[in-house]
Amino acid sequence: MIRLCLNSRSSSITSLLLLAVSLFSPRLAAEVPLRTFIASYDLYQDGQHIAVAQLSLQSSDELWRWRMTTKARGIYALFISKSPYSETAFMQYDNDIQLQQIVIRDSTDQNKHESANFDWNKGSVAVLRRGKQKQLPLTAEVYDYNSIHLLTAAMYLRQLNSTTVDFYRKGKLVKSRVVYSGEENVDINGEPIDALVYEQLIVSSNSKIKYYYDANNPLLPLRIEKLESGEGPTTLTLREVNWDL
Repeated sequence: MIRLCLNSRSSSITSLLLLAVSLFSPRLAAEVPLRTFIASYDLYQDGQHIAVAQLSLQSSDELWRWRMTTKARGIYALFISKSPYSETAFMQYDNDIQLQQIVIRDSTDQNKHESANFDWNKGSVAVLRRGKQKQLPLTAEVYDYNSIHLLTAAMYLRQLNSTTVDFYRKGKLVKSRVVYSGEENVDINGEPIDALVYEQLIVSSNSKIKYYYDANNPLLPLRIEKLESGEGPTTLTLREVNWDL
């Protein structure tokens, strides 16, 4: 069931702004309040409902894990055999967000296994991609397609309009710029919501990604749109969410 608490927007924003004042760490996402959830999404490509997806944030001891799964639906399951899965484990440690591991795989193709293991003491990340191993240097906080929601939440808390961070993509650490672009009204299951909108541009990528959030729940994306020149948009739209499982 979706519980977005729309009627408490004013009090929620006030609380979040007060929290933002208390964040003294130079690291953006170090003190973002975390809350477990499991959310399901409808995946559209060129306007066609081709798959369903699930995004979750859950904790185990000191580790938090983002997980994303996608599976084709209906007749599209006959033509789309891919079943991608990604997992991002991280810790909040010494006023810092530290990714511990990224795993990307597809249950239908064992050759598409990819992993990145972070060693912050040594300042390096061990990457395995397409059967090849390599080491990358770590110099700052790193985000990926799952943990990016920590960054946008931190930007909202601090009323920060733009930032540039290190981003893990296809076995590399590249620069990514995230910009707050204002509010837009979005329809979620027939309910209009004034959403906060953030746009992401990634070095070496031709696509732009837009993220939509409700101010009361800035970690939960309401919609994610991938826009690429010459192609129709790919969109994830929230179907339902269960909190604190």
